[in-house]
Amino acid sequence: MVATELAPVLGKEATISHLVPPVLLLLRDATSEVRLNIISSLSALNEVIGVDLLSQSLLPAILDLAEDGKWRIRLAIIQHIPLLAKQLGEDFFSEKLSSLCVGWLGDDISSIRQAAATNLKVSLLPSKSVHSG
Repeated sequence: MVATELAPVLGKEATISHLVPPVLLLLRDATSEVRLNIISSLSALNEVIGVDLLSQSLLPAILDLAEDGKWRIRLAIIQHIPLLAKQLGEDFFSEKLSSLCVGWLGDDISSIRQAAATNLKVSLLPSKSVHSG
C-alpha cells in the first residue's frame, strides 16, 4: 500500500497533519523515481484534502521531472499529465503544464515527442467530443 492511499482512512484532519508533511518532503527527494512515485499516487490524497494544499509543492516537482536526464522518467511524467490536469483543473493545466507539453515536442526521444503530441491533442479537444454521448 502506498502511503497516500491511507488518506481516505485517516480523514482530512489527520491526513493534513500526519501524511502531508512527509509527502511534501518526498516531492523534494533527490531521487527522481521517488518524486515520480509520489506524483503517480496523489489521487487518493487529492480526494481527501484537495489539490490546493499540494499544488505549490507539486509544480516544482513536475517541472524538475519534466527535465530529468532519464527519458523513461520524462515519459512517465508525460503519461501522468492528463490525470494531473484533471486533478489540478483546466486553468492550472493551461497556465503551468501546457507549455511543458509543447516543450516536449522538441525532445530528442521520439516516444517523448509522441506522448507530448497525444497529450496536447487530448487537452485541446472540445469537451463534448471527448465525452460523446
